[in-house]
Amino acid sequence: MNEETKIEILQIINKNKIDDLKRFISKRGCLNISNQYLTYLFYGLQSVGVFATSLGTSYQNEYLVWSGVGCNTLASFVYIVINSNSKINHTLFSNIKSIKNNTYIDEASLDTFDKKSVSNTATNTSTTTPIKKFFSEI
Repeated sequence: MNEETKIEILQIINKNKIDDLKRFISKRGCLNISNQYLTYLFYGLQSVGVFATSLGTSYQNEYLVWSGVGCNTLASFVYIVINSNSKINHTLFSNIKSIKNNTYIDEASLDTFDKKSVSNTATNTSTTTPIKKFFSEI
C-alpha cells in the first residue's frame, strides 16, 4: 500500500471520528434535556399517585385509590425510560472520552458479503464484524 492511500484512509477515519463526536454530543444534549423533563414528570406522577391513594383510602373511594395506583404505575414506566436514557448517555460519554484520548474504535456493525453475493447469487451472510478487525488487516 502506498503512502497516498494510507493518508487518505487516515483522513477518512479522522473525518468519521469528528462526525461521530458531533453526533454523540448532540445526542447527549437531547438525552440530558429529555431526562430533566422526564424526572419532573416522574416526581409529579409519583406525588399525585401517593396523594390520590392516601386520599382515596381515607375517604374509602376505590376509584381514587386505583387512580393513585395507576399514577404510580405510570411513574414506574417513566423511571424505566430515565434509567435507559442514563445508560445510553453513559455510553455516549465513554465514546466521547475515547475520541478525546484517541482510543476510539467505531464498533458499528457492518454487513459483510461473501464472494458469492458479489457474483449475483444472493447469499448475504450479514454477519456483524467490528470495523476494528478491518482496520487491523490494513
